[in-house]
Amino acid sequence: MKEYLYDMHVHTEESSSCAHVPAKDVVERYKNLGYDGIVITDHMSEYKMKRAKCESIEEKAEYFLRGWREAKKYEDENFNVILGMELSFLDYDGDFLVYGIDESFMLKYHMDQFHSLEDFRQIADDCNLFVFQAHPFRFNMAIQNPELLDGMEVYNGHPGHNSNNDIAEIWASKYRLRKSSGSDFHGDKGDMAPGGIYFGRRITDAKELKAALKEGNYRLKTE
Repeated sequence: MKEYLYDMHVHTEESSSCAHVPAKDVVERYKNLGYDGIVITDHMSEYKMKRAKCESIEEKAEYFLRGWREAKKYEDENFNVILGMELSFLDYDGDFLVYGIDESFMLKYHMDQFHSLEDFRQIADDCNLFVFQAHPFRFNMAIQNPELLDGMEVYNGHPGHNSNNDIAEIWASKYRLRKSSGSDFHGDKGDMAPGGIYFGRRITDAKELKAALKEGNYRLKTE
C-alpha cells in the first residue's frame, strides 16, 4: 500500500522570527526530499506578537498566516501545505502543536493570550482541535497532565536542541497518547533533520489531518 509522508512541524521565515528560510524555499526543499506535504506550524506567542508589533486580532492573524499562505502558493497535486500552529502560553515554558485550525479560527481569539493548557483546552474541545505537546522533555519545558493532551511529539529533529526523544516515547506510551514526529525545521543548521508521519492516504487540509490523527493508522519517520 502506498504511504504519504508529511512533516508535522515546520516553520517559515515569514511568520516565525526564529526561522531563516522563506516559505517558497521550504516547500522546494521538502519536495526534493520526496515528502508529500508539510504542516506549517509557525509560532504563536505573546513574545512573537509583540516583536511583530501586532495588537488586534486581525493583525495577529495576518502575521501568523503569512508563511502558510505563501507556502500554499507552491502546493500542487503531488504536494500539500496544511495549516497548523506551535502555541505557547503565558504562565510557563512549553510549546504545543495545534492541529485542525483554519483561517476563520484565527479571527476568533487572541491566541497569544491564553495562560495555560487548562485555559486553552475548552477552546480546543469546542473547536474540535487536537493538541500535541511539542518536544516535551527539553530541559526547560513544563510537563503537562496527559489528560489535557491529545498527543505528544515523541520525535523532534531540531539539531540545536536535546529534545530527549527517548523519554517522550516512553511517556507517551505509558499514558497512551497519540504520537507525532517532526523535523522542527527552522533552517538554521544547514541540513534538514528527518521527521514526519507516513499516512495511508493523501492529506489535503487540516480537517483531513485531524481525522487521520484520530484514527491513529500511521507510522512515524525518525531517521
